[in-house]
Amino acid sequence: MTLNCATSEATIRYTTNGSEPGDTSAVYIGAIVVTTNTTIKAKAFKDGLTPSTIASATFTIGSAPGQMFYVPGGTFTMGRTTGSGDSNELPSHSVTLNSFFMGKYEVTQAEWIAIMGSNPASVYGVGENYPVYHIFWHATLKFCNLRSMAEGFTPVYSILGFTNPANWGNNIDAWDAVVCNWSADGYRLPTEAEWEYAAKGASNNPDFIFSGGDDINDVAWYAGNDVSGDYPSGTKPVGLKSPNRLGVYDMSGNVWEWCWDWYNGSYYSSSPSINPTGPVSRACRVGRGGCWTGDATNCRVVDRQYNFPDNSYYYNGFRLCRSIISS
Repeated sequence: MTLNCATSEATIRYTTNGSEPGDTSAVYIGAIVVTTNTTIKAKAFKDGLTPSTIASATFTIGSAPGQMFYVPGGTFTMGRTTGSGDSNELPSHSVTLNSFFMGKYEVTQAEWIAIMGSNPASVYGVGENYPVYHIFWHATLKFCNLRSMAEGFTPVYSILGFTNPANWGNNIDAWDAVVCNWSADGYRLPTEAEWEYAAKGASNNPDFIFSGGDDINDVAWYAGNDVSGDYPSGTKPVGLKSPNRLGVYDMSGNVWEWCWDWYNGSYYSSSPSINPTGPVSRACRVGRGGCWTGDATNCRVVDRQYNFPDNSYYYNGFRLCRSIISS
C-alpha cells in the first residue's frame, strides 16, 4: 500500500500496531508491503502547521487459493549442495534476487475457468480447489496477461508487439518469441531461480531436501503416497500438506510447475549471479517440483525438469509470480 499527503514536504509517520502515530513513529519513505492482517495508522507532520488527522486502514489477508505471498529478496545457494542427483543440478552457485510475490498455491481449476472459460483438467482430480493441469506453457502466457488486465495490473508478456492476447493469433510457434517486461507489475511465471528460492524458503539454512522439510510425506503428494483417505489416485486439492517456512504449499509434488526459463542442462556454469532469467533460446522450458505420479527424486527442490512448451501432460500445472515495482 502507499501513502500520500497533499501538503508538500510534509513528513508522514505511521504505525502497524494500532497505536497513534507520533514523533517517534516510523517515517514513510516508500510502499508498505502487507502480508498479514494489519491496521495501519498514518499522520502527517510539518513544522509550523498542526499535524493532520489520523488516516487509518485495516487490511485483512485471506487464505483463499490465488493468494500471493511476499518473498523477501536475498542471496542463496542455487543447485545441489548435498547428496546425489543429476549433473544439471551443478555447479551450485550463489544467486541474488529482488523481492517478489509468489502464489501461495498452485493455480486452481476455479481460477483458470474464471479467466479462460473452460477447464482442461479431467480424469486425474477435478474440482474448484484442485490444481489446474493439462496446461501448455504457451497457455500460461495468455492466462497471466488476461488476469493482469482483469485486475488492473500491467500485462507482462507481449507477442508480436501486443500485450492483449486477442491480438496474438493462433500460431503458437510464434509465441516462443514472447517478450517479458520484468518492470511490469502483472502476473507472470516465476523464473527458475525465483522458483527454487521460494521452494527453499528463501534460505539454505536449514537446507531441506523437499520444500518444507526432509520428510516427503509431510510436504508432498507423490507416487509414494498418491492415494490417501478421501482422495483417489491423481492430483489433490491445494494446501493439504504442510507449507514451507514462507507459508507456500505444494512446491514439492502434486503438479509439475512451469517456469519462465528455457532449459539448458549446463546453464548453471554460466548463469548470471543477479536475477537470472535463463538462456536466450532453447527447445524446452523448465518445469520444477515433481508431481503426484513422480518419485521422491523428482520432488527435491533442486531437481530440474523440462518439456516442450506445446506439450500439455496430465501433470503440467503452474503457479503465479509478480514483480514488486518500486514507485
